[in-house]
Amino acid sequence: MQQIILVVSAIILGLGTGYLTGGFAFSSLVCVVAGIFLVTPSLFKFQLSDMALVKKQRHSIFANLWINYLLMTGAALIIGYLSGDIGIAGALLLLALLPGGGMVMMWIKTSGANPKLGFIIFMLNLALLLPVTLIFGAYFDIASAWFPAPDLGDVAVSTGREVKPFAPFVILIVIPFLLSRLARAFLPGVMAFAEKHQPQISKATMFGIVFYLFSLTTSQMLFTVSLEALFTAIAATAAFYAVAFTAARYLTDNDAEGKAVYWHIATRYITLALILAVFSLDSYGPTFILPVMIAYFIQIGSSGMLRTRMQARASQAA
Repeated sequence: MQQIILVVSAIILGLGTGYLTGGFAFSSLVCVVAGIFLVTPSLFKFQLSDMALVKKQRHSIFANLWINYLLMTGAALIIGYLSGDIGIAGALLLLALLPGGGMVMMWIKTSGANPKLGFIIFMLNLALLLPVTLIFGAYFDIASAWFPAPDLGDVAVSTGREVKPFAPFVILIVIPFLLSRLARAFLPGVMAFAEKHQPQISKATMFGIVFYLFSLTTSQMLFTVSLEALFTAIAATAAFYAVAFTAARYLTDNDAEGKAVYWHIATRYITLALILAVFSLDSYGPTFILPVMIAYFIQIGSSGMLRTRMQARASQAA
């Protein structure tokens, strides 16, 4: 509940600020902030020797790959097509291609899942960010033949459409990894502080990023969205998460390793999706951001319930 209030407050304040000021211009520095404060702390305990676990857990690694990048991507394409809206379809595809998230390790650690395997899957999914952005970048040109052109309104936009897919990979993967190695070698005090206060740092960073992104000029296009588009986005996003929760429940094992895979299917990297969404909002139209907004409420609201259900399954198995 606290996280939902945090996100809602950031969205309302961001949209209000943008409405009163005309909105801010997009800066790729927001990616730097996300990389430093959301990704880097997750890498502090990562050691290259941990990668040896990949060979032992090939079944779990393969399950993560085929469920997320085949099943969930296929579901997103079908649900998106049925929505009849290129913005909603594009956003669902982006969510499908970004499993896990900034909070996924917390759910893994508090639900009896294997944290080492969970972190390796987290790293693997992040490492796939480059091909993910390349695939997503090509989607608009293909999908344009399937959907009506989006209504961009009269809002003058200048987002990150020109940003090359390699840039987010460097900012969100390479730089955080190098910073984590630097902290491990020379700044143990900084590493200890970040690990101790990681929940507070993550919440503050998430609030700042959400507030900033919703205060952008591009985000003001949300005021032009019709009620019909809003309800369509709610239904489509709910259907997408229904597939994710069902797949996580029935296609993963009820052991520590299966639980690690479970959370990487049931959750999506929403904050990262929101950042990448701004890159293409001027192409997909205002409905593009709706599923990402709605995903915050569905995912944050359901994660606690999913953990309780997972613990109940473990008790029954015992």
